[in-house]
Amino acid sequence: MYKKDFDTYLASRTPKAALLYGESDFLIQVYSKKITNALNVIPEVFYYADYSLDSVMNILTQSSLFGDAQVVVLKLDKKLDSKHLKAIMGALKSNENSAIIIEFYQAENKPSAQYARDFKAFATSLHTESNGLSGVVDVRFFTPNARESIDFLRERANSLGVFINNQNLQTLLEMQNNDIALACAELSKFSIIQGEVKREDIAFLCYGLGSVGIEELLERIFSKKSPFLVLEKMLESGLDEMGLMRDMEEYFNKLFLFFAYARANGRIEPKEILGYAPPNLISDEYKRRCLQVRSEEGYLEIFKLLGKWRNELMQGKKSISLQSLIKIQDFIR
Repeated sequence: MYKKDFDTYLASRTPKAALLYGESDFLIQVYSKKITNALNVIPEVFYYADYSLDSVMNILTQSSLFGDAQVVVLKLDKKLDSKHLKAIMGALKSNENSAIIIEFYQAENKPSAQYARDFKAFATSLHTESNGLSGVVDVRFFTPNARESIDFLRERANSLGVFINNQNLQTLLEMQNNDIALACAELSKFSIIQGEVKREDIAFLCYGLGSVGIEELLERIFSKKSPFLVLEKMLESGLDEMGLMRDMEEYFNKLFLFFAYARANGRIEPKEILGYAPPNLISDEYKRRCLQVRSEEGYLEIFKLLGKWRNELMQGKKSISLQSLIKIQDFIR
């Protein structure tokens, strides 16, 4: 079945055995969690190579004095053979308080066509070996469309008590290259904000994965190399110059926060500065680059240049981004 059918199914029932697969790892994980939540249990989870039939059987055949469910979650990228499935289905049939969820993912080295053949064969084998057991389902999930992605982000925001409009949810999603799992994870950062989340909050708190071109450009600037070729390539790919200017403005704002904190405290603590702990690679980059700007006056001059860059773009002036970046470079060691 597909997601829509499964939503209807879950409204009145909880599966005994569920095989979840398809193009969206995010949805596989979300619906696995929905099932365990419905069963009100913390499952035993086996990851890939950790899977052992004996271990799974020991759990599924256990009886609880309190009638608690025994639930196993398998996270696999290889399908189980029919003998294993037959044994597992037999255990489920003999113990009414047991259940299993199989999250079946595409292996990195497996072509999509092979994965499709595998999950179809896996689903067929699951139903064949169920031997009349009720509550056995297989569900294929496709990549969420734009509307579904925003709906999931809205659900996540509501659960966190985060007030954010749909336009800013879309901005957050785009920053993460439309990876809904990453966007959902980023939402937790906004729980510290009182009131509605604004675009500038997103820019300040989130590290966008879609900024590879920007990172390459920054690397050229801070290594004192010409940014011309990188900028030209970005412009040819349809880069919005006003967007580039904003990205630079936001980046140097963060650097100044690191610089000012270091001046005041004699040390740098990224979590205290940003309100969250960025990846070590990003933290180290901020620490290094914030000290490459020539003094507090250097930051002031850079912010003046950014303001001038913004004003000239708003006045419709063309081909000024390269000039602005070169002038900014003058204040970097």
